[in-house]
Amino acid sequence: MIHVIGHLNPDSDAICTAAMTARWLTLRGQQATAWRAGEPNRETQFIFAHAGLDMPERLTFPLTDLDVWVVDFTEPTQGPESLSESNVVGIIDHHRLGGLVTRLPPEVWVKPVGSSATLLWQLMTDDERSQLSSAEAVLLLGAILSDTVTLRSPTTTSDDSQAVGALVQKTGVDLDAFSRDLLSAKTSVEGMSARELLHKDIKTFTIHGHKVCVAQLELYALRQVDGVLDDLREEMTRYAEENQAALVVLMLTDINLGDTSLWFAGSALSDIPQPCKVEGMLSRKKQMLPWLESHLKPRQ
Repeated sequence: MIHVIGHLNPDSDAICTAAMTARWLTLRGQQATAWRAGEPNRETQFIFAHAGLDMPERLTFPLTDLDVWVVDFTEPTQGPESLSESNVVGIIDHHRLGGLVTRLPPEVWVKPVGSSATLLWQLMTDDERSQLSSAEAVLLLGAILSDTVTLRSPTTTSDDSQAVGALVQKTGVDLDAFSRDLLSAKTSVEGMSARELLHKDIKTFTIHGHKVCVAQLELYALRQVDGVLDDLREEMTRYAEENQAALVVLMLTDINLGDTSLWFAGSALSDIPQPCKVEGMLSRKKQMLPWLESHLKPRQ
C-alpha cells in the first residue's frame, strides 16, 4: 500500500492533489490511499462539498517503513516527523526542492507551475483522464484555482490556464460562480481565533541557516483582521518560542489590491519597521521566499 500525503497545515492543493494522486496511482494498478496531515480549511471543505466527495482521513499513525508519495512539498519540516523513517517512492511538487532524503531513487515530478494539481493533470494519460468522474475533476480544478488565486497569482503559467480550461469542460461548472464562491471561502476569517488564523496556512523553511516559519492570510481587505491583529502578533511570538524559530512571518495579503503587509516575530529581522508593505506581493513561494533570502543575513 502506498500512502499519499501533503504537507502539515494543509491547504487545498495539499489535500485535493493528495486525494487525486492516490486515485491516479490506483488507475496505474497500484494500491494507494490518501491522508491529510492536518485539519482542512474552509476553502478545502467548500471544494469537497461542491464535489460531493469525502475528505481523506487524517493521518494518525507513524509512516515508519511504509511506502509514501509526497505531494506539494519536499521540505522535511513540512511533513510528519516519521517521514524521515518512511520509504518515499514518489514526489509531485511545484515548489523549490527542499532537503528531503530518500532511501531509494523515487519517481520525482517537479515543475514550476502554479499548483501540484496542474502537474498531476499533465501526468495523466488521456485514458486516465477519461476515467475520472466530474466530481474528481472538481478537486483538481479547485486546487489549481486556489493556489493561483483564480489564475491571478504571479505563479500562474499557461499550463495552469490550459488545465483549468480542460477541467471546466470536464466538470461543467460555471467558472465565474465557482471562483467567486471559492475565494469567499478562502478569505473567510469570521469566528476564527488568532491561533486558528496563524495555523491556517503556515510553512517552515530553512533560510541561510535560520528556521523561518511563514504564515499567509489571503484576504479581501486587510481590515478583516483589524480586531485580532494584536492577538495575532502575540500568537506569532508564542509560536516562535514553541517551535524554536528564529523568525515567524505573517503575510497579510490583499488579493484585490495585490499587496502584502508583513509582520514579524523573532530577532532575525528586528531592524525592519512593522508593518512592512510590499506592493505586488501575492506569492509566498515566488516572491516571499526570495524577499527573505535577500533580507536575512546568514546565521553566525
